[in-house]
Amino acid sequence: MAETQTTPVTELLNELLGSYWAGYAQHRTHLVLVESWGLHGLAAGMAQRIADEPVTIAAVLNRLLDLGGRPDFVVAKPAIGTSLREVLENDLAAQRGARPGLNQAAEVAAAEHDATTRILIETVLADEERHLAWLDTELSLYHRLGEPLYTAQRLAVATAATSPAPA
Repeated sequence: MAETQTTPVTELLNELLGSYWAGYAQHRTHLVLVESWGLHGLAAGMAQRIADEPVTIAAVLNRLLDLGGRPDFVVAKPAIGTSLREVLENDLAAQRGARPGLNQAAEVAAAEHDATTRILIETVLADEERHLAWLDTELSLYHRLGEPLYTAQRLAVATAATSPAPA
């Protein structure tokens, strides 16, 4: 077994792993809550946006191992909402909080001349930005429409008509 190495990059990858596991637990719990409330349309949108989180966790973990590091991270307590508004607000706060850490991680990787890790982190950051924009839009709609109308709009899963109805 190879000796493990602790470097600024392996430390930041462990920090990211802890953050991603906490975020994934929060997002999955919120998804189940939203489904249990019958908001299947919103749940489908949430599921689509978190589907790649296990892939991201595996990519970060594999990079850590490739660099000779070992998993040594702490998973923070997820911020679980108890209402639709809290679910959206907590997920938005988590996404907003991820951006500075990912930017800092990319800078550390660049300073350590580790382009592979920097590119991985920048790819994750781009995905987080898309998730952030979606959540920001959802919360904005929630506030503009009010909970009853927003909820009514998020009950059913949107489907695309594939062909006109028979005559």
